[in-house]
Amino acid sequence: MLVPKKVEVFVWRVLKGRILVLIELDKRGVNLHSVRCPKCDNAIECISHSLLSCEKVRDIWVRIFDWWSMPRPPNFDLRGLLEGNLGQVGSELGKNLWQAVMWMCMYLVWKSRNEKVFKNKDWNVSVAVCEIQVKSYEWVAKRCKAKVIDWDSWLHNPQDIFL
Repeated sequence: MLVPKKVEVFVWRVLKGRILVLIELDKRGVNLHSVRCPKCDNAIECISHSLLSCEKVRDIWVRIFDWWSMPRPPNFDLRGLLEGNLGQVGSELGKNLWQAVMWMCMYLVWKSRNEKVFKNKDWNVSVAVCEIQVKSYEWVAKRCKAKVIDWDSWLHNPQDIFL
């Protein structure tokens, strides 16, 4: 896999429903001030909202899909995202790179959510996208044995890498 173990474990936990969002903590009897999303305060915080549909997170996903020149899927769901079924990437390398970027994005979105909850630190969308691009490049470039990945290609047209 092209991502670190901590990201793989995070994805596994998401698939198994083992991420403790506020609604899950409330179900377990934890006394909370609110179960509303700590980022937008417009919805109940569930894992799907936290990683995909929160208005603060949607802008990040839009930019990630645009960066890869991918059409945004009409059915943007968590399972499809985790399993790499969103997007039309042809080669096996392309699918692996795209999946690594999606997992990286989710991991950093969750990390930013925790920074908001525990440190009251907001995450700027532009900064978030840059961090996703840099971190995913660092991780993928070190782990991809099939091809040398150039930073300029990664940044400006990542789909060219696997053509």
